[in-house]
Amino acid sequence: MNHWILPDLVIFLEIVRAGSLTKAARRLNTVQSNLTARLKQLEKATGATLLQRHARGIKPTPAGEALLALAIRTETILKDLHVTFDQGAPLAASRLRLGSIETAAASHLPARVVHFNREFPVTDVSVETGSSAALLKKLQSGELDVAFVSRAPGFTGYREMVAFEDQLVMVAPTAITSVKTLLRSGSSPIKVLVQRLGCSYTERLLTFLTQKSTRGHQVRQLGTLEGVLGFVEVGAGVAAMPLAFARAAAGKRKVRFIGLPPKLARLQTFLVAPAARDSSFAVNAFIAQNAK
Repeated sequence: MNHWILPDLVIFLEIVRAGSLTKAARRLNTVQSNLTARLKQLEKATGATLLQRHARGIKPTPAGEALLALAIRTETILKDLHVTFDQGAPLAASRLRLGSIETAAASHLPARVVHFNREFPVTDVSVETGSSAALLKKLQSGELDVAFVSRAPGFTGYREMVAFEDQLVMVAPTAITSVKTLLRSGSSPIKVLVQRLGCSYTERLLTFLTQKSTRGHQVRQLGTLEGVLGFVEVGAGVAAMPLAFARAAAGKRKVRFIGLPPKLARLQTFLVAPAARDSSFAVNAFIAQNAK
């Protein structure tokens, strides 16, 4: 295959990330017809249709998915070439895009980022928060370099390790002194507060409450963890949170942290990133620090 198609791989990557040729053209400061021509050239070289239309734009075909992984690796190599030879020193003017679930971003990640920037002060580090599922999707599409998530996905071609260990607790109003107190506090369904539906921590608490009580439960989504803590403080319900985050975030709020059974309480946050050969200098340096 002709090596001159390598720039077309990067253009293909931008088209996939943008979700449409029009948006990609704006991002690349060019015209749509130019991208269409480059895409056709790439499809001719690969002998496959790479994109297909759907209701919200375009997405890769199965052949496009295979090429997308190669395009991400190509982009990483090009970035490393730029860093090494154009800037004069590894990691100069490089970037590191971290994604993290919010609780880990608030309680554990700041110290890791500060430690990394002390050694590599010119590396631009950004942190994006979201659900584990959303972060892993962005990691696979190349929009993030590293993701801190609540579960190990087991992706082929990616490395994963336990980054942080924590303890899951039930955050309750001060009037609730124990799990037994909560279970005996009335006959109506137990109110459980959550930032967003589908939270794995909340699912653990709900499973536990279902096993221990016949009262049932009602889940209220509040959108922010600060909102969850505020509602807990005024007695509107209970919530499940990692202890390190809850202690830091609660501040002077009048809430109580109630322990849960050991098997339920053990929390692990996983660091997930592409294999070393597919990652930049900055990513590998960051992971090396966190593996110590």
